[in-house]
Amino acid sequence: MYQNFYISINAVLPLILCMAAGYIFRVARLASEDFCRRCNTFCFKTFLPLMIFMNVYNSDLKSAIQPGVFLFGVLGTLAIFLAAFLLIPLIVRSGSTQRDGTPVTAASRQAVLIQSIFRSNFVIFGYQVVANVYGSERAAVASVLAAIVVPLFNILAVFTLEYFTNSRNGFSSVLKGIAKNPLIWGAILAFIFKFSGIVFPQPVYTGLSNMASIATPLALVVLGGTFHFDSLGKNAGALTLGVLGKIVIAPLIMVPIAAALGFRDANLLSLMIVFASPTAVNSYTMAAAYKHDPELAGQLVVMTSIFSMLSVFGWIFVLQTMGLIAI
Repeated sequence: MYQNFYISINAVLPLILCMAAGYIFRVARLASEDFCRRCNTFCFKTFLPLMIFMNVYNSDLKSAIQPGVFLFGVLGTLAIFLAAFLLIPLIVRSGSTQRDGTPVTAASRQAVLIQSIFRSNFVIFGYQVVANVYGSERAAVASVLAAIVVPLFNILAVFTLEYFTNSRNGFSSVLKGIAKNPLIWGAILAFIFKFSGIVFPQPVYTGLSNMASIATPLALVVLGGTFHFDSLGKNAGALTLGVLGKIVIAPLIMVPIAAALGFRDANLLSLMIVFASPTAVNSYTMAAAYKHDPELAGQLVVMTSIFSMLSVFGWIFVLQTMGLIAI
């Protein structure tokens, strides 16, 4: 039990510390909120696409191939996305205002909530949690799964944000927005480099890896720098809906189905993380870039990250107790 709790804390606490650092930096006036927002845009266009590129480029696509796991991860993600895409607009019908008085449309809040429910922080959680439980060798399935579901997350996220931005301008505007998204191009270029067999010289590879490693910590610090506790109250309803959808409802539906289909051990644990881990940090970055209620998007990342310490621990404990994962 204590080992499971340690694994969960070890996966989530670094994220929370980075966000707390950004909040402290702003309060201490070491970084202004305007600086954080500008830095967020810079990160979205540079370091995050590079991180996606390096994650796919470094994946060992020839080993740890588990077609059933990958197919379930893709179909499960699409099912959660479709359910959220259809239901959230029926539930969220009114807009709001941000802390600075900027009006937020109902469509913007819908886009943020949909993205928060289907898009998991699998890049950070997936490999780390599985490696902590089974070791790096058996965690290879999580690395390959990340190369598959993360681009899918990005495609669906861009579609969602573009749809709720340009739906009145026709579907072609949505497709143009997707085609120009830097995260999509990061994944596309990575697959091109991967399958063409191009190998970077060591100094170039090291430099790219170092820059890619900046993405997540910087995104988390910037998120913390724009976070305001005093605005949680007015978003309480949307936050409750987003947290329940991401942390409770999605895994409660998908994990039992995965177990019933016979997935076990590292495979089942990897799938559980896809659906039970918190909302991806990139969701805030993208929402801010599209001007879709970044305040709510940031709060959803923070709150799902906090509550995921309980959810990830709970799922590991339950699955181990039922003998579905052997530690």
